[in-house]
Parts: sequence; structure tokens; C-alpha cells
Amino acid sequence: MPGRLVYPLLAALLYLVMAPTVASAKTPPVRVLFVGNSHTTTHDLPLVVATLARERGIEIETVMLAGPGLSLGDHLARGELQRALREEWHWVVLQQGPSSLPESRTDLIRSAKLVANELNGRAVRIALMSTWPHRRYRASSLAAEESYRLAAEAIGACVMPAATAWRHALGDGQAPRLYQRDQLHATRAGTVLAALSILPGLVGEDQSGLRTLPGKAPSGMSDELRVLRAAAWRAHQDEPLRCTTGVER
Repeated sequence: MPGRLVYPLLAALLYLVMAPTVASAKTPPVRVLFVGNSHTTTHDLPLVVATLARERGIEIETVMLAGPGLSLGDHLARGELQRALREEWHWVVLQQGPSSLPESRTDLIRSAKLVANELNGRAVRIALMSTWPHRRYRASSLAAEESYRLAAEAIGACVMPAATAWRHALGDGQAPRLYQRDQLHATRAGTVLAALSILPGLVGEDQSGLRTLPGKAPSGMSDELRVLRAAAWRAHQDEPLRCTTGVER
């Protein structure tokens, strides 16, 4: 089960990365549709996001529509995405490969527009989750980040900067290992980092628990965990199209 894969790491992170808060009143859950490929399914990224949000007193209900190697265009061709988009969502989070090449960038922008058209002006927020490249192509990360930014800009969406968070963390010698042996998919720490980069957009900057300066982080936090949290917050702040308000409820 996906939860069994991530829970041991989360159990440590939830105390060390975030000081839990208590919800003041019971509110309906934030409904989020995650659309992507194996970058999303690895260690069940939506589950990690929902677990982190719950520790902040916010309930997120996630549905994942993802499969190995799928682009947004593949999802649209199958028709299942169109059916899913007819349901009620607060957020739709879109992800495909890094899309750093010109033809991949064009495809990402075109597909993002098609998804937006399917929503037909409904009050649903769309976010593009930028995707980190294969370790061999780490130098292409900036181009990949720009591709997601351009796709978001084309449809009035925002960016959840997972690729930027990875780039910042990989530049720090104290970061835990983010890549699996295949040099593409995330370790559990890498999935948590991606989730932390998503969290401020879904729950709001203040509620995310990431705004605290590194020097005031919870006592006992390891250097590796400080790096994850700092990289996620820095990526969020660096992103000109960042998702900043959470969901209106």
C-alpha cells in the first residue's frame, strides 16, 4: 500500500518539519485532482501532501490520475481526464515530464490550454507542478521550470515549483539523497520535498509552516530536514507565478 511506503519517513518529518496546529472548526475538505505520471505516483505524492496538510489542521481530499510515462496529451487522448474534470474540484494540479525541449514545451502549453478549456470557465484553480529532470540532465532544470511557467502563464494558472525546490536542495551539500538508483524518480525524501513545495499553494503561506526562518526552526531538526524545508520555501518565494492564497472556501 502507498501509505506504508511513506509513513515511516513522514512520522519523523511531521514533528521535525512542521509544528502541528489544530483546526479551529470543521470545514469541508479541499478537493484536489492530481494529473501526472510516475513522478506523481512514486511514494504517492498526493497522499504525502494530504498528510502534511492534515498536520496543519487542513483536510485535503486527493484523487490521482496518473501512470508511467504519461503526458497530459496522453491523458486527454484516453478521455478519463475529461470525465474527471466534470467533478467538483478546488484545485487541479497538472504534471508531465520536465518538458525542457522546445517540442515538449509546445506540447505542454497546448495540453494545458486543452485542460483549461475542458473546465469551461468553472471556478477551479489550475496549478502546474514543475518536474525535475533525470539526474544526467540536471543542467536542463531551468529550461524545464520555464516550460511550466509558460504553460501556467498561457492559461492564467500558477506554478507549484517542485523542480526549483529540487534544484535548490541539490545545490546544498547537506541535502538527503533525492534520486533513486534509476536517477529519475524520487526517494522518499525527494517526494517529501516535492510535497513541501506544493503545500504553500494549497493551504496558504502562513498555514504551510514553512515561513519560519531556518534559524528559528524547531529544535532537534536535522541539517538534512532543514535543507528540505528551506529549499521548498525558497522555491516558493522565487517563483513569480507562485500559488499564494490557498483555496477560497
